[in-house]
Amino acid sequence: MRKLLVVGLLCAAVAAPAKFIPDPIVQYKIDARLDAKAKTIKGHEVIQWRNHTSEAIPDLQFHLYLNAFKNNLSTFFREGGADSRRVKFRDDADAWGYVTVHSIKVDGEDLTSKMQFIQPDDGNANDQTVLRVPLSKAIPANGRVSIEIEWTSKLPHVFARTGFHDNFFLVAQWFPKPGVYEGAGDRHREKGGWNCHQFHTSTEFFADYGTFDVNLTVPSDFEIAASGSERSTRDNGDGTTTHEFYQEDIHDFAWTTQPKSQVRKIVRMFKADEQVTPAEIAEWSRKEGVPPDEVKLTDVKVTLFIQREHSDQIERHFKAVFAALKWYGIWYGRYPYDVVSFVDPPYGALGAGGMEYPTFFTAGTSYWPAAHQLSPEGVIVHEFGHQFWYGLVGNNEFEEAWLDEGFNTYSTGKVLEKAYGPNRFYERVFGVPVPAVRWMMLPIPRYPWKGVGEIPIGQYLEDVPSYLWQPTRSYWQEAETDAMERYAWLDLNRASYGVQAYDKPELTLRTLEALLGDAWPKVIRTYQLRYRFKHPDAIDFMNTVNEVSGRDMKWFFEQTLYGTGHLDYAVSVTTGPAPKKDGYFEENGKLNLFKPDKEDEEKGPFESEVLVRRVGEMVFPVTVRVKFEDGSEVREHWDGQYRWQKFKFVNKPRIALAEVDPDHQWKLEVIRTDNSVRRQAEKLAPEKWYLRWVVWIQNVLMAFSFFS
Repeated sequence: MRKLLVVGLLCAAVAAPAKFIPDPIVQYKIDARLDAKAKTIKGHEVIQWRNHTSEAIPDLQFHLYLNAFKNNLSTFFREGGADSRRVKFRDDADAWGYVTVHSIKVDGEDLTSKMQFIQPDDGNANDQTVLRVPLSKAIPANGRVSIEIEWTSKLPHVFARTGFHDNFFLVAQWFPKPGVYEGAGDRHREKGGWNCHQFHTSTEFFADYGTFDVNLTVPSDFEIAASGSERSTRDNGDGTTTHEFYQEDIHDFAWTTQPKSQVRKIVRMFKADEQVTPAEIAEWSRKEGVPPDEVKLTDVKVTLFIQREHSDQIERHFKAVFAALKWYGIWYGRYPYDVVSFVDPPYGALGAGGMEYPTFFTAGTSYWPAAHQLSPEGVIVHEFGHQFWYGLVGNNEFEEAWLDEGFNTYSTGKVLEKAYGPNRFYERVFGVPVPAVRWMMLPIPRYPWKGVGEIPIGQYLEDVPSYLWQPTRSYWQEAETDAMERYAWLDLNRASYGVQAYDKPELTLRTLEALLGDAWPKVIRTYQLRYRFKHPDAIDFMNTVNEVSGRDMKWFFEQTLYGTGHLDYAVSVTTGPAPKKDGYFEENGKLNLFKPDKEDEEKGPFESEVLVRRVGEMVFPVTVRVKFEDGSEVREHWDGQYRWQKFKFVNKPRIALAEVDPDHQWKLEVIRTDNSVRRQAEKLAPEKWYLRWVVWIQNVLMAFSFFS
């Protein structure tokens, strides 16, 4: 009887069904207290967990992510984690982090003694990031259990998405969290089982959607922001305050806290009617094929947690997040939550910047950001975007990182182009941004040299636009190393992971957008809305593309998702006078001798041949634009299946230009310099390089002469 009473009380402590998910798989009730001096969190959580499958489950598995930072033999560190996230691990006693589970009860039964660490990915016995708890009685199909856990988390010095720096705390991946149990058919798997991977250097996270009701106790003179809405505060009379945060339909929970003397917390409303015009609603209603009411957005409470020394950047931060709320919402469906919070970490906490959690993300800036450079705007838009790609569409970031980072990198570029235009090059001189670009990156000089006073520094001071959101150079270097559709920790190295998760997917989606044309806005919106609060995989995306576009794109995905080839085409032209009669020909019943006039050959007409070659391994259909000297032009189409194709033109003027992919649709193409050929070569390129070298050499010599 007593056991049943305990279970009943634990169930009653959990919140009611969620807004978008009537019967969520997991519901959390968490109470946690921060010890700001010891850098620890003592926690107690009650988890209601539902078996949504038709299978009996004999055990539970949990992520203990903080144990990745427990010692140098964890899988995270052995894979090079000490140098991850742009920050080198600080190897001292305070830098390490861990999580210790003191007790675990399932339906009131104490199973602490049965806990065991497992290593499902690599068998590394020193890795303790996955905890398994065998059950005395299997959880039946569609059954439920109540889990009660007591634990302590020691935060690491922040360098990989979580931790502390002085009295700044970014608290993420900080509580024992159940893995995802997938039944047969979930994400197209053949057999049911736990999807609970170890914490790898190149992987992020995967969890079920549910409800979080969290009480956080921190020093009373600390400011706090977290996932979800703050519902209440309670002064405990001992120098601490307890803040209650609540949010439905999310799959993770993170928070930050810092002394109020160091940080400002500013709240503004994103008012949809002020941010989106009726004309924009009408435009995208037409493009997406949905009623105007479905394009309309809703108001959102936006909280900015910003360092006091960055107060002059408040407007830039809000403008960027408002632009993201607007365009992500218009394109992919309105942001469904009432709140979003974002954090500007202090300088010493670089590893805390640029990371996403549901309804909560971190950005990052400098003391003096350049006026026309998209920083911090780029990171704000990108990390907010993860509210859609990862937050709402909860793909498995361990196994298919490109479905998250790739979709979001593509979306980031589109928003920045729409809201801001091109980025700008800047250099930093003692921390001061100067609109400048290095000589080796200069366009054609507009003047021979430029200087400060008598010091010749060449054409260094330049206001040059930079389109940084189409990362073709890095893609070229690593495209053949790994496939996009691959477990992230199995990629050859971090460079390859970056290309397969970010760069190649962005270029692939831009290419797919060009292929599908008017169908694309409907495709990507359908995919986003159909799989909100679910766990889709690549097959789900491909099926959505085929269904909504009405086209079979298997050929495209086989090459881009699963292949490692390059896309590369080249064109060449040969031309000459069209042959005139030479020799004996019958005419009007008589045999006559014809001799062409050589002087007339150059007057035409002409016979030309355009040779298009498929240099790379990817097979794409291409368009070939042929322009003649009289101004007329034709467009030819080739399926690209064979290695080459010839197009012949008889009795036409000379060809002035032949060009493959004239509309630049194929963003995946690696080398475009051989995509076109002109009869009269452009002098622009050689002049450009000649002038560059002359200017560089001149300025170097003048600079040396000044200091000699």
